[in-house]
Amino acid sequence: MEFGPIFRSMRRNKVRYGLIVAEVALTLAIVANCVNMIRDYKRQLAIQSGFDDDNIIRVTSRPFAPAFKEDGYLDNSLREDLAALRAIPGVRAVSNTRFLPWQGGGSSMETRVLGSKGEMLRNQVYNADEGTLAALGAKLIEGRNFAREETESETLRMRQIFAKPRPTGADGTPLEKTSQDIIISKAFGQLLFPDGKALGKHLEDTDGDQYTIVGVIDRFYNPYGWPIHEYVMFFPSYSRNFLGGAGYLVRAEPGKRAAVQASIEKALIKANAGRTVQVQELTQIKERFQSRTSLVATILSTLIVLLLFITSLGIVGLTVFSVNERTRQIGTRRALGAQRADIIRYFLLENWIVTTLGLALGIVLAFALNVTLVARVSSPKMEPSLVAAGVFLLWIAGLAATFLPALKGAKVAPAVATRNV
Repeated sequence: MEFGPIFRSMRRNKVRYGLIVAEVALTLAIVANCVNMIRDYKRQLAIQSGFDDDNIIRVTSRPFAPAFKEDGYLDNSLREDLAALRAIPGVRAVSNTRFLPWQGGGSSMETRVLGSKGEMLRNQVYNADEGTLAALGAKLIEGRNFAREETESETLRMRQIFAKPRPTGADGTPLEKTSQDIIISKAFGQLLFPDGKALGKHLEDTDGDQYTIVGVIDRFYNPYGWPIHEYVMFFPSYSRNFLGGAGYLVRAEPGKRAAVQASIEKALIKANAGRTVQVQELTQIKERFQSRTSLVATILSTLIVLLLFITSLGIVGLTVFSVNERTRQIGTRRALGAQRADIIRYFLLENWIVTTLGLALGIVLAFALNVTLVARVSSPKMEPSLVAAGVFLLWIAGLAATFLPALKGAKVAPAVATRNV
C-alpha cells in the first residue's frame, strides 16, 4: 500500500489537504444536523389532530348591523345560524365554538387536582356546545357529552358572573367560588391522574374555582408554542359577541364538503344579512400552519444538496490537481510496471485517508453543534446512527468524486507522461 508516499505528500501540502479535511468535517456536521432537524419537521408535519380534518369547514360570522349589539338579538341569530347550517344537505354536525384545529381560538389556564398541594398544570381551555365533539369527529371514550340545556344555562350563568365583578379577598382571589362541568382529553387525564381514572374527579384553578370531569375524549392536538398540545379542557358555553362575531365548525359528510361549503354563505346571509361571512376549509388552515415548517425543511434539504455538491467538487478539484501535478510520477510508475488499477487505487486511497480525517473531525463537530442547537433552539437530540449514516454517505461521495479524475490519470501512457514533463 502507498501510505508512505501519501502521507509525505500531505505533509508537503498541508494547506491544500487541510482545506479538504475542514470542508468534509463541516459538511458532515451541518448535513447531519440538518437531516436531524428535517426528520423532526417531518414528524411534526405527520402529526394528526385526531379530528376529521378533511371534512371540517370553519365559518366566521362578523356582524355590522346595529341590532347585533343586543344580547337577545345575538342569541336568536345564533340559534337561527345553527338551524340554517344543520339544514344544508350533506351537513353531518355543526358547532358554535371558538376552537379551531391547527390555529387555536381559546386560552390556557392552570389547574390541579382539587385539594392537592401539587403544582398547577397548564392546559388549553375552549368553549364547546352539544355539537362540538360531533363537529370535530372526536371520540368520547368515557362519560357524557354536554346537553343543549346545560350549554344554554352555563352560558347565561357565565354572563351574569362577568357582568357583575365578583368580590375579592386581600390576595385578589374571588370570594365567591364557581363550579363547572368539563370534558378533558385522555392525555390531560393521565397527567392529572396517573392511574387513568379521571372521570368524576374534581379540579381547581388558581382562583379556587372548581371543575368536575364529566367526559374524556380520546385524541386531541392543537399546535401551541409550548408543550400542552394534548392537554385540554372544554367547558359548556356558546360564544358570540358584536365585536368578535360567532365562529362555527361545520362537518360535512365524506365527499360532500365542496357542495356544503358552496351553500354556507347563502344560507347564513338568508337567515340574517347584517353581517359578513367567511368560509374556510380546515385543510387550508392546516396547510398555512404547516407552511413555515415545510419551507424550512425544503430549505434545509436544498442546503444539504448544495453542501454535498460543493464538497464533491472540492474533492474532484483536489484529485484533478494531484493527477496533473504527478504526471511524471504516474509515468514513472507505469514504466516500472504499475497497472492502471494501481494508479486508481493510489488516488482512491489518498482520498479515503483525507476524507476519513475530515469525518473524524466532523463527528466531534456534529455532536458539538447538536448540543448547541438543543440548548439554543430546542432542536432534537441527534442519534449516533444518523452520524454513522452521514459518515458512510460522505465516504461514498468522496470515492465517487475521485474515481473519474483517477481514471483519467491512469490512462496516461508512460511515454507521453515522460515527454510532457
